[in-house]
Amino acid sequence: MIDKTTEGIVAEPTEVEAVLHNLCGYHLAERDPAFRYAVLTREQVLYDALVQAIKRERGRALADMVAAGHTLTQVAEKTNLGSRQRVQRLIAISKAAEEAAAAVQAASREFEAKLAAVEATLDEVHSGMIPVVVDPPPVPAAREPFEDVYAFDADGAELDAFSAPTQMIAAITPVERDEDTPWWRRSRDTGAA
Repeated sequence: MIDKTTEGIVAEPTEVEAVLHNLCGYHLAERDPAFRYAVLTREQVLYDALVQAIKRERGRALADMVAAGHTLTQVAEKTNLGSRQRVQRLIAISKAAEEAAAAVQAASREFEAKLAAVEATLDEVHSGMIPVVVDPPPVPAAREPFEDVYAFDADGAELDAFSAPTQMIAAITPVERDEDTPWWRRSRDTGAA
């Protein structure tokens, strides 16, 4: 695709070869053609991304010129872009890239803050500031044998299996939770494990 914002500027073949050998000379000397192809493909993707970054920086330079008080038409004339629409397009590309980068940085800062909170909680648990093991509630004593329950086998003979004491399994008592409390702080606040 032809970039109209670079019209009039031509890269000489000798310059291209010099930059190619300067940046990729080691890879060009690779004897294994499959590996050489893979490495050069990776380099192409890297340099395509570099071209986009340079385009973004060109837009930033244009935005700085406009911020300095020049009109879009004046900037187009000074930079040989030919039209103010091309200036606007490059500035818009730069602003969009900056906004995307700012959004990524904000998301990264938010993630880092959440991670720090989790790590702080884990540090408190590890140091013993937050008790992890809570004594279980006391298990109630075994109930008395059932006195009024009778069981019979297939022949009708009475079984006394139900007269043996039964054991009761302790139930976990529900803990009221405040929905505004972050999940990683709930166990410390309520005392539950």
